[in-house]
Amino acid sequence: MYYCVMYYGHMADDSDSQTVSRRDVLRTGTIASTAILAGCIGGGGDTLSYISRGGITQESEREVMEEWSEESGVDVTHQEVSDDSEILELIAASPEEFDFTNLVPAAFSEHRLEYDGELFATIDYGEIPNYDNIKDSWQDAPFLEGHDLGTFYYNNSQGIAYSTEHAEPTSWEDIMEPEHEGTVTLHDNAVTRFANTSALLDIDPAEAVNDDDLWDEVASEMEEFHQNTFNYWVAGDEWMRLLREEQAHLVEGWGGRTENLVEEGHPVDYVIPEEGCLTYSTAFTVVDESEMKEDVYDLLNFLYERENAVELTLGHRYPVQLEDPPDEITERHDYTDHPDDVLWFDWDEIVPVQAELESLHAEIKSI
Repeated sequence: MYYCVMYYGHMADDSDSQTVSRRDVLRTGTIASTAILAGCIGGGGDTLSYISRGGITQESEREVMEEWSEESGVDVTHQEVSDDSEILELIAASPEEFDFTNLVPAAFSEHRLEYDGELFATIDYGEIPNYDNIKDSWQDAPFLEGHDLGTFYYNNSQGIAYSTEHAEPTSWEDIMEPEHEGTVTLHDNAVTRFANTSALLDIDPAEAVNDDDLWDEVASEMEEFHQNTFNYWVAGDEWMRLLREEQAHLVEGWGGRTENLVEEGHPVDYVIPEEGCLTYSTAFTVVDESEMKEDVYDLLNFLYERENAVELTLGHRYPVQLEDPPDEITERHDYTDHPDDVLWFDWDEIVPVQAELESLHAEIKSI
């Protein structure tokens, strides 16, 4: 999850004579540290200012956007930050400095809950006719329902990357088999762990955070996942290294990164488990105070041209969901035909309990 506030939990005394649920224990004392606001750069004039999460994804976007700049005469400046929470903080602090961004589902909820939904403009879809090239089902992806603040961009997933010489998983249950003890690495992220464990149990994470019995059921299953785990990874490069070196045979990882390993010649593959998995799909959104909305719309229209959408996909490996997609898109490891193939839930229910999820995750790692 792209959520930058860190939490530190304090466990209650287990000797308390009152019967409490595991969640009640976690609720007793959680304190948050605040994020530090970074500086930002500005657009204006014949320049658009774009802020995103950097890495190979933004580099691919930079290359395609430069093609638009050559045609339009409008430059695009890029700012790279660590996560979507920082994107929101920077735009809230200096909205006049930015024109557009792309956000994951959690950030749209954070925008509603923490910023009163005031940072971004209602999209004029008529100004982006090429948006019709995106499948209707993905235009109506759950995180875009109920508002007109975004245009669907790409989908990705957090399923299972694995060594084909040691495993062939199809389900989350497969990575908990005794034969894989000590060869599993999971994402060191509380929401990822809670969400993917909920997927295994066919439980809606948004319901589980509001029901103590469901919470405890998910927590117990998270412990089962932990039994085979020798490591919790933080950065994508870390789990890729562990697979390369064959320290890990099974990884809670990403399809796009797995493709990079395949291209390097490593015997690895990727699967979206049959129970589903967490998605970090994204959508473009326009800053409300931008004075260059027409140029942003023109750029987005350019990006949604079929050949440009394919070029983006080939660059960052995440499928832009075109109608009648070509092989270059359907062959991506993260490709899934319909939004129902991955796990969606109401992030408005998750964001407020982030502290409790962090505490639960820390408790399980300490076992």
